[in-house]
Amino acid sequence: MPYQPAPSVNIAQHPSQQAPHTPMSEGNAVIPYSNSNGSLKTFPSVSPFPGSAQPTSSMVMSPDPTPQHSTPSYLLSAPTATPLNRTEPRNYAPTTCGQPACQEPPPKFNLGLVPYQAQNGAQDPFYDPGAANTFAAPKMASPLALQEQQVFDYRSDKLKALTSTPSGYPSFRTAMAPEFFPFVEGSKQHKTVNHGVVKIRNIPFDTKRAEVIAFLGRNSKILNDSDEPVHIIMERVTSKTMDAYVEFCTLEDAMKAVERHHLNTMGGRVSRLGDRPVDVELSDQGCLMKDLFPLAVGIFWDGSRPEFKAQKPDQPWENFKGFISEEEMTMLVKHVEVPHRSPFSKDCPQRPYECLISTLKKFPWSYTDHITISQRRAVFKATCELLRLLARTIYKTDNHMHLNRQLYRRVASAAMGCHGFTPLMKDDIAWFAQMSDEEQQLGYGQPPYAFGWRHQYAMCLKPGMPPDVVEWYIALIRDQTLRDTMSRPLQDRNDIQERTRDTDPYWGHFWAELGHVMGPSFDSLTIAQVAHMEFSAVERILSRALAGY
Repeated sequence: MPYQPAPSVNIAQHPSQQAPHTPMSEGNAVIPYSNSNGSLKTFPSVSPFPGSAQPTSSMVMSPDPTPQHSTPSYLLSAPTATPLNRTEPRNYAPTTCGQPACQEPPPKFNLGLVPYQAQNGAQDPFYDPGAANTFAAPKMASPLALQEQQVFDYRSDKLKALTSTPSGYPSFRTAMAPEFFPFVEGSKQHKTVNHGVVKIRNIPFDTKRAEVIAFLGRNSKILNDSDEPVHIIMERVTSKTMDAYVEFCTLEDAMKAVERHHLNTMGGRVSRLGDRPVDVELSDQGCLMKDLFPLAVGIFWDGSRPEFKAQKPDQPWENFKGFISEEEMTMLVKHVEVPHRSPFSKDCPQRPYECLISTLKKFPWSYTDHITISQRRAVFKATCELLRLLARTIYKTDNHMHLNRQLYRRVASAAMGCHGFTPLMKDDIAWFAQMSDEEQQLGYGQPPYAFGWRHQYAMCLKPGMPPDVVEWYIALIRDQTLRDTMSRPLQDRNDIQERTRDTDPYWGHFWAELGHVMGPSFDSLTIAQVAHMEFSAVERILSRALAGY
């Protein structure tokens, strides 16, 4: 054990390094220091413990050696020379210039949000309780807990009510309840309203829609432009312009418009449209529908509602075959593709597009028992072709006076608002019109990921249903159909998986549950028959998925 001198014993240094004695009562100990000339000077050192004298900023500080490291050789050793011809004690440790060695640690980093209580355990002797900060860094939740909280907060109230069970799954009866079930038959959402109708006879063949509105006057209470109140009848086969119909808000408004023109005629002012005298008379929805769909035989119109006659086996030409024919829609496109063969539409190239708008708006889509898949496909195909041709014409600026972007938006809006089209059909039209997802969902009620609804020929999203509820049902159907596929025999499972590569997996194997066989037999099915098959398949899948809840 090294030699430990008594506290009262003074150890003599070399005579050349002897420093003058400084009393300890002044609070300073003597440390030898030599400058560049070799002469010795005394420099006070500071005790690191609280209560000791504080040095000035011009002093070079060094902590005293601890008793465990104090040895006679340490106390008797000479200072070590440095490259700058300066010496320093062996116990000198690098410190920040001008800062005392006993400086307290810096305060803890905190945002000043969450207070905390100081710990009552053992403290460092250099720790000053008075300087402790009373605030600490905020406590952060784990990422998993934060994610679960966010998912729960962002769910709609309807989805929370649907899944507010211990298992998180509702019963089958609750899932099929009307207030939660998010699917409806799209064509059934079409509602017919018996607006007041005015008929204008003997109009010029090149009459424009704006001229008809101006002829009736600003004060005439016709329907809004978005409802397409003007219907200029055109024969789809010959493209000949016929009479014009205008829809008013009420029957009284239509009667006032007709009476005003009759008074003008009696006063000697003949009503003219362009340079031709015209006749204005009161009409109804039945006459409008009969002129819009002239080939619909075997029915009579009760306003906007068709009444079907009994089938006559001995007179098949009198039996109902459809509201329109595929040949009509094909000729409607031909009038645009080959305009020089349609002399009646030469001066009014917008007439086929306006005829399509009237067809989409007034088509009785709610009578799904009498509309086949092939007839609806013919209307949709003609709509896509006319949109493509109109976009090309606008791009080439061939006829910007009649065929413009306003007409393009009218056709696209009528197609997106058509209740007879499926979500996938509307998604194709939105792609043509370059509509955003927000415009599709908010403006036209499209479901999220409408491009994945490839095998839904009748179902659509219920209006006002939150999107997360729809996603929850689709995910449940998808998972259950995938489990059903894995329970099939190996050969059947391989066949289904091979066919899945050619379709969208968003609905899982819902198409396998339907079991449609593509071909003429499928095209001859009515929309009502397809809707029954789809809703029955959804009911079977949900009953299996929610059997234990």
